[in-house]
Amino acid sequence: MPAVIGWLAVIATLIFTPSGNLALLGLLAIIVYASFGVMRRADALARRLGEPFGTIILTLSIGVIEVAMVASVLLGPGDHASIARDTALSGAMILLNFILGVAVLVGGLRHGSMRFQVAGASQYIATILTLGSVTFVFPILVDDAGALSGGYAAVVAVLILVSYFFFMWRQLGANSGDFAETEPTPRSDEPALHNFLWLVATLIPIVLLSRAVSPLLDAAVTHTALAGLIIAAIVLLPETFTTFKAGWHGQLQRASNLTHGALISVVGLSVPAVLLIGAITGQTVILGAGANDLALLGLTMGLSVAVLAGRQATALHGLGHLLLFAMYIASLV
Repeated sequence: MPAVIGWLAVIATLIFTPSGNLALLGLLAIIVYASFGVMRRADALARRLGEPFGTIILTLSIGVIEVAMVASVLLGPGDHASIARDTALSGAMILLNFILGVAVLVGGLRHGSMRFQVAGASQYIATILTLGSVTFVFPILVDDAGALSGGYAAVVAVLILVSYFFFMWRQLGANSGDFAETEPTPRSDEPALHNFLWLVATLIPIVLLSRAVSPLLDAAVTHTALAGLIIAAIVLLPETFTTFKAGWHGQLQRASNLTHGALISVVGLSVPAVLLIGAITGQTVILGAGANDLALLGLTMGLSVAVLAGRQATALHGLGHLLLFAMYIASLV
């Protein structure tokens, strides 16, 4: 049903030109509804394939949706040179501090201290630090405004893609055991191909609808950072409830795979895509983050390293992440 509703909405936007805030809310609601359809199919594949393969499908789907929405805004009316940075920053804060924070807090209250694969978590954090440095810090070193164009943009895109695909190669290959559940759940016998085809059929209309949403969002929201937060929140909504469910059941490794994996996919796919679009269209892309954002990112990674050092997560760690997210929201007001 989500796929059908999504395709009907796509047809409607081809016949009628959507306009106004009501149309924006309606399209966003359909995108969210279809995203939950993607989540259900990805969950079915996760139960069939096991970790980390099942979760990777969901995180890749999230990455594709974000690329579509960010690219639509960048190619739409108005100046949105920093939309990729703002969306990636919002995604990092939402994933690492809000979604993972709630999952750890709830899981810690229900199950006490929760263990995870230390080797896998270490690789996640190392990759996130690498991608974050290249995306948010390097542009400031070469340009005071954090803008990228020409050769520097190509260097950043290549570095991000190399880091992303190398991580995926290791996660799916030699290091796959580092991301498996500490207590694996039995696999289901649900048809993998059937769920995969329906996932793709539901994902495509989301991508197509993103193009129709772009001018409406631009008219309704003039603050680029706020637009980035809205895009990230919509894209990550299915991930949110899936991770909350994992935390409720004490599946900290799955919660880690979902949040850390999604962030790596979002940055690894969306930033190079935006840099490519900028090169083709002649637009300058601003990626460098400000001092406040870098400080919050540093505190977030510091707390993550503290959890890693303790080899287990508690409700107190979850509360710490939530307080950092509250600080981020306050910085946008």
